[in-house]
Amino acid sequence: MMLPSTPLLLCLLAVFAPSFVLALDQVDPHAKAGYFVTNISSDATYIVGMNFVQNGDIYLHMSAPTTRAWVGVGIGENMAGAFMLVAYASANGTGMTTSPRRARHGHSEPEWAEDAEFEKIFSDAYAPNCNTAAPGLGGIQIAHGVCKNCSGFTSADYANTALPFIFAVGPEMTLHSDALDAPLRRHEYYGHFTLDMTIASSNASTTYGRVPAPNLNDTNAVVADSTFASAGSSGPSGAGKDSDWGPTLHAVVMCLAFILVFPLGALVLRVLKSVLWHAVAQAVGVLLVLVGFGTAVRISLEYNRSRSFATSHQILGLLVFCLLLLQLGLGLAGHAIFRRTRKPSIVGKIHMFLGPSLILLALVNGGLGLDLADSPKSGKIAYGVVVTVVGLVVVAVRGFVHFRQTPRRYKPEDVSDTLDPYAGPGAGSYYPRASTSPSAPGFGFSGQTAGYEHLQTPVSAMSAGHHAGWEMGDASFSHPAPARASVAPLPRLTLQTGSPRGGLEGEGFLGMK
Repeated sequence: MMLPSTPLLLCLLAVFAPSFVLALDQVDPHAKAGYFVTNISSDATYIVGMNFVQNGDIYLHMSAPTTRAWVGVGIGENMAGAFMLVAYASANGTGMTTSPRRARHGHSEPEWAEDAEFEKIFSDAYAPNCNTAAPGLGGIQIAHGVCKNCSGFTSADYANTALPFIFAVGPEMTLHSDALDAPLRRHEYYGHFTLDMTIASSNASTTYGRVPAPNLNDTNAVVADSTFASAGSSGPSGAGKDSDWGPTLHAVVMCLAFILVFPLGALVLRVLKSVLWHAVAQAVGVLLVLVGFGTAVRISLEYNRSRSFATSHQILGLLVFCLLLLQLGLGLAGHAIFRRTRKPSIVGKIHMFLGPSLILLALVNGGLGLDLADSPKSGKIAYGVVVTVVGLVVVAVRGFVHFRQTPRRYKPEDVSDTLDPYAGPGAGSYYPRASTSPSAPGFGFSGQTAGYEHLQTPVSAMSAGHHAGWEMGDASFSHPAPARASVAPLPRLTLQTGSPRGGLEGEGFLGMK
C-alpha cells in the first residue's frame, strides 16, 4: 500500500484542518449566549443556554434530571401561542428526542410543530454526553443542538433586553419515545424568566453561532450542573409546583360510584327492603358520576390524544353517562307506576335489567381509561383485583338474599299429607266446616247453611275460609268452627213473567220456592 506523498498530505491538511478544529474546538469565549439556571428541588437543577442567530437559527443546551419525564423551554410570556422546545428520553432510554412544539390551545399540551426542524449536535468536545439520558437517580438528560430557522415561529426581538420565556419540567415518571409527537403529562414544576437578547443573540454573518458552552470554571470545562450559572437572564418568577389532579379525581369518583355506591344501593333494596335508602344511595352515585363527567371533559380538552373525544374510553364513557340518566328516569317512573297500580311494570323490569348491565359497562370502561392515561401495570392489576373482589362479594350477598327470600310451599300444621283436596267438607279434606248461622246476611235466605260441597276444585284452607266470609284479622277466624249441621239444599229460583208492568212476579224481586 502506497502512502500519499508529502505535498498531497499538506494539501489534505489545508482543506480539512478547519473542520477538524471546529469539531474539536473547546469553549469559545467569544460565542454569545444567555443562560438560565434554577433549582427545581433540593437535589435537582434545571439549565438552559440559548444562542439566537439572526438568520433564524436557535442553538440550545438544556438539561434536567432523568427522573423527570420531560424538560422544556418556551419563548413567550404565557403558554398560549408560545413556541417551545421539549426534550425527553428516546425509546432506548439512553438517547434524547427534542421536539419543537406550539401551544395552540392555551394552557394545554403543546402540539408538535411539523414545519420546524431540530438537529442534534454531537461534535462539541466540551459536551461528551450531549443528547444522552443517564438512567437512575442522579442521572442527567441533556438536549444539545440547533433548531433550524425557528426564530420565525417566535416573536423574538433581538434588541429586547428582557424577552419573556417560560420553562417547565414534567412529573416524576418515565417517558421513552422517538416520536416527536409523544404524549406529555402535565408539568410538575414551571415558571418564567427573561433573557437579554443583546447578550444571547449573534449577527447573521458571525461565525460564533453555536450551542452555549459551560460558563464557569475554565474554558475547557465539561458540561455539568456545576459548570453553568445564570448570565444575561433574570431570576425565576411565578415559579411553583403543579400537579395533574384531574385524572386522579376522575378515577377516584368513578370507582366509588360504580364499584361501591351503585352496587351497595342495589343490595340495600334487596336486603333492607328500603326504597328510600336505595334512592339515597343511587342519588349519591349519580352526583359522583356528574363530578367525574365534568372532570373528564376538562381533562379531555387539556391533552392532544383526547381533545377530539374519539378514543374508545371516551365514546363508551359518553354512552354510560347517557344510559345512567335513562336509568334514573326509569327508576322514578317505575316507582310511580308501582305506587299507583301495585303491580310490576315493564318500566320497572327494564330498570332492573339495565342497572347491572350499566355497572358492567362502566367497569370495562375503567380499564380502558387506565390505558388512555398510560397508567403503570401495577395500577391496572390493582384495579382488576378490586373489581373482582367487590364483584364476587356482591354476587354472593345477592345470591344469599335471593335464596333466603324464595317462597316455601305452604304446608298446614298438624294436617296429614294424605288429605284429599277433592273430598267434600269434613275430615280428610281442605274444605272448612259449613257455617250453621240461621241466615246469610244481606240475602234474607231463611234457614240456609253456607256450604261448599258444590265446588269441585281444590282450594287452600285460607282461601276457603275467605269464601266462607272469614276475613284476615277477624276475631272469629281464630276460634274453632262450630259443629257441622245438616246441609239443606239451596232454594229453587223461579222466574215469573206476564206482569202487567212487564216486571218479574214472585216473592220479592226473585221468587224463591
